[in-house]
Amino acid sequence: MKNLLSFIKDKSYYLLGGTILIMVLIVIIASCSKGNGNSYESIENKMVSAAKSYYEDRKQSLPKKEGSSVKVTISSLVEAELLNEVTDPKNSSNTCKGYVEVTKVDDDYSYVPFLTCQGTYEPMYLSDKIKDQKQDELGNGVHVMGNEYIYKGEDVDNYVSFNDLLWRIIKIDQDGDIKLVLAESTMDIYSWDTKYNSESMYDSGNTTDYLLTDIRKSLNSYYNETFTKENKAKIVSKNLCIGKYLLTDAFSVEKECSVIKENEKIGLLNPSDYQNASLDLSCINLNSKECVNRNYLASGDIYTWTLNASSKNTYEVMYIYDTIGESSASNGKKINPVIYLSGKVVTNKGNGKLDNPYLIK
Repeated sequence: MKNLLSFIKDKSYYLLGGTILIMVLIVIIASCSKGNGNSYESIENKMVSAAKSYYEDRKQSLPKKEGSSVKVTISSLVEAELLNEVTDPKNSSNTCKGYVEVTKVDDDYSYVPFLTCQGTYEPMYLSDKIKDQKQDELGNGVHVMGNEYIYKGEDVDNYVSFNDLLWRIIKIDQDGDIKLVLAESTMDIYSWDTKYNSESMYDSGNTTDYLLTDIRKSLNSYYNETFTKENKAKIVSKNLCIGKYLLTDAFSVEKECSVIKENEKIGLLNPSDYQNASLDLSCINLNSKECVNRNYLASGDIYTWTLNASSKNTYEVMYIYDTIGESSASNGKKINPVIYLSGKVVTNKGNGKLDNPYLIK
């Protein structure tokens, strides 16, 4: 018996080692299987690689205009023998559909896959998710105003993760595009403008021409340095409203948009965005204290210059920090940049809450 126990004890080390080896092999095989196409992400990566090869031989078909796009479907890539037929990793009897959208970005191209495996993997347009959101009993949520879908209230689920940054959805505009504002102010401080101005008591800060301002230069630098090529393809150009106000004026889109800077990729909030975010009907004038009520933009996370300067002089600008105030353009403030995403952007995760934001693919 003693010899038998010794034998088992000696062999147990081999059995333990063999078990560990088998477990390691299982992990390696599983990892290899995932990398070989048994995940939706790997399928999308193969779609992009196939699309790049497809257009390598069809360069004349690539878009020529900045921001314009073309699409190549999975069936076209299969027909060109650049991609195998795509089957659902979770259901081999289900054939997936989709396409790769190719967008001209500066001097290069962005390739974005759109994959749909019915019943198991069906990313949705973010705009559809927004339109489906309901208001709570207090009115917090999405309100339809004209042809726009606008978030109003203090407690709204409008968080988005994009380009590894957290944003908040302001609205879907009349063009169907999605206006976002950075959820937290930048750490850096920016002057709106510091050019010499004899009218200013500080001899600096000039608001007569937005095109020449420091803030526009800073915003464009932020855009170029922050966003990846793929994500720039999801951002659309917009006309910015840069008209001027008095702090005692009533909110007015007509006044705000009396001056426009066309085709900009990045900007800042307008006072009307701040008003629209409030559920308090007494939020009428820029200096109405009631605007802070039930307003997600009236928080410490939003501390920013706006796009709109004062009409009483050539050196003061409106800013938002809880309320709307005005300050010399030469002063330094943090900013919450604003961008517009294409209404065609897709999300496959999240519900808009702070701890589970919509994730842009």
